[in-house]
Amino acid sequence: MVILYVGLGALGLAVVAIIFATASVNAEANRQDTVVAVPPVAKAPHEFLRAFAAMVSDELRSGNQVDLFQNGDEIFPPMLEAIARARSSVHFSTYVYDAGKIPDVFATAFAGAAQRGVEVRVVLDRDGAKTIQRSRIEQMQQAGCRVHWFRAAQWYDWEKYNRRTHRRLLIVDGDTGFTGGVGIADTWAGDGGDPAHWRDTHARVTGPVVSAIQGAFVDTWNEATGELLLDAHYFPTLAPTGETSACFVRSNPANATSAAQRSVAALVAGATRSLYVTNAYFVPTPPFVAALSNAKTRGVDVKILMPGPFHNKPAVRRASRSTWKQLLRAGVELYEHQRTMVHAKVAVVDGQVTMVGSINFDPRSFALNAECAIVTYDPRIAESAIDAFTSDLAASRRVTIEDLANLAVPTRIVDALAYWARAQL
Repeated sequence: MVILYVGLGALGLAVVAIIFATASVNAEANRQDTVVAVPPVAKAPHEFLRAFAAMVSDELRSGNQVDLFQNGDEIFPPMLEAIARARSSVHFSTYVYDAGKIPDVFATAFAGAAQRGVEVRVVLDRDGAKTIQRSRIEQMQQAGCRVHWFRAAQWYDWEKYNRRTHRRLLIVDGDTGFTGGVGIADTWAGDGGDPAHWRDTHARVTGPVVSAIQGAFVDTWNEATGELLLDAHYFPTLAPTGETSACFVRSNPANATSAAQRSVAALVAGATRSLYVTNAYFVPTPPFVAALSNAKTRGVDVKILMPGPFHNKPAVRRASRSTWKQLLRAGVELYEHQRTMVHAKVAVVDGQVTMVGSINFDPRSFALNAECAIVTYDPRIAESAIDAFTSDLAASRRVTIEDLANLAVPTRIVDALAYWARAQL
């Protein structure tokens, strides 16, 4: 009996220690820097993005070509085509890599590139890619790919394990980059038309800004292996390929607000006409609820699109719901997609500035995960993103204040508890 009590006591202490460590890590998640002054996007988009780029330790680069792809049927073919034509290097990092047909196709593509003599490096997040088949890893390694895990679980270092790499990166030959929300799993196949096939957005990028995307991979690889990739052929001189101005957000949360969090704060603050946000995990902290409400008060058309009944994390949907009352009262329009899980992370400001990447609108992305996003100034790209947003709204249901009023008290309590635990989901 004594042994049982000792064991239960040790378990209780372990749980308390994990909660304390988690709470300390997430302490900064509720903080948001006050945006004192920001160029209005509608009137000065170039000035806004120039300041924005400096804020995230990048620079605004002109002469890029950025193409948006919607859902797996559009997203996967150009990625596989780029890998197939690789001549010198393929660098890939992802959070999700499951078992299935799409994962098999990518493993074969990586292996084929390595067998042609291409340097292939793959970083898999130890938490997000835990269901990958061992045979796929062996297939890549035997072909010559270097495959490494990002932060394996260690019982004595929960705080470090809790900080994941959520970045989606593919860089081929140092001159073509891909980023967005898509993972390597069969759920991302298809056209997002049914619950078995998720809705997502990804971007292909060429031009000078690709060097920053490569830099994000070098950072990820360094964390996973201790190696720093600085050879010149990984960072070739990149000629202009288009007319889009762009910068790249590379976020590594530390003890203050991260680049991901500052980026979202700046986009909200800079909006003067419209702010359209699609986000898989929309769990705004109180300062962000206030910022979104203030944007609506100053006349911005604020619309938020989220997953609905097919949310892959119901607890996150509950956590999100606990933030809706103030937003709805301020006039912010909230929509839940009814067709499938929406996994995209896209924001369009004033029909001119667009952000596409891995950044979720929640404390985990802001305070814990390594994240990334391409941010562009180009009305053509914004128009494409708005077209996709409008199409998604047609398959969505608008949330009303009556929806919240009809919730039972126990449901509200569970929602509040889910919000407290939001960073762990």
